[in-house]
Amino acid sequence: MNTAYIVNSVAVDRCNGRWYRLQNHIRNSGHPPADVRMTRALGEATRLAREAAQSGYQMVVAVGGDGTVNEVLNGLFENGVPLDGRTVLGIVPLGSGCDLARTLGITAETSPVLKPPGHWSTRRIDVGKVEFTDLQGKRRTRLFINIADLGAGGLVVEKANKAPAILGRRPNYVWGILTAALVYRARRLRISIDGNPPLEVATRNAIVANGRYFGRGFMAAPDAKMDDGLFDIVNIGDLGTLEAVRSVPMLRNGTHIRHPKVSHYRGRRVEVSSDENVLLEMDGDLVGTLPVTCEVIPAAINVIV
Repeated sequence: MNTAYIVNSVAVDRCNGRWYRLQNHIRNSGHPPADVRMTRALGEATRLAREAAQSGYQMVVAVGGDGTVNEVLNGLFENGVPLDGRTVLGIVPLGSGCDLARTLGITAETSPVLKPPGHWSTRRIDVGKVEFTDLQGKRRTRLFINIADLGAGGLVVEKANKAPAILGRRPNYVWGILTAALVYRARRLRISIDGNPPLEVATRNAIVANGRYFGRGFMAAPDAKMDDGLFDIVNIGDLGTLEAVRSVPMLRNGTHIRHPKVSHYRGRRVEVSSDENVLLEMDGDLVGTLPVTCEVIPAAINVIV
């Protein structure tokens, strides 16, 4: 199977040579020669993945974190339709956030991509298609594979990105979550699921989940399944400041779902609007604001597992 690796050069630089050791392992495991394409700028993985798919590569492997996988995913689709329905997505999780890999049970060292050809299988999973307003005020459409988060999650990403690098990658996100818990106030949202009348809710986070984890290991949607054709929608309501701080460990282990101010729904289409400014992050990247419409594309991509 002819393969293109789309490699996040920043993630590789941070991982102390792990990618190069893995690359040597791949070469010595009976894999045919592969095309390795290094990214140099934000968004470049989308272009490189699209070029690979259009060139007939049967497998495109994202080497990096959730943001890299998201960019590669978007490069394999056009207007929500696969460029080539036969293309298989592989993942080698090296990056600051690898929450999709947690749901799939993949680590850098155990990624099935590293196995010799014929020793791995594939699984068709859903993706989400989102219409939103970007940070420049323009309407855009983008896919996500793991989680879209409305509300405090955008602030978490912003704060984590600005935290001192000396803290490390996971502590940066814990810092962002604690900061958001202290300063973020709930917004009033209107959430409509599958065309039903909108729910008027106070929200700290409205999580539209395909996968289970976000924020580098926090179990946002413990019951989510990536191949059931449904989103898990988790609304974290109007928690007070101390209540929000105390709930951080619950969010880590998934028990927040039982909190009386947390609501859980399932649906194929989610429309969210508000009269207030509410941030949107997808797969760990801050991308825009409301209004937002999320739709499931069932069994959209074939992933190596």
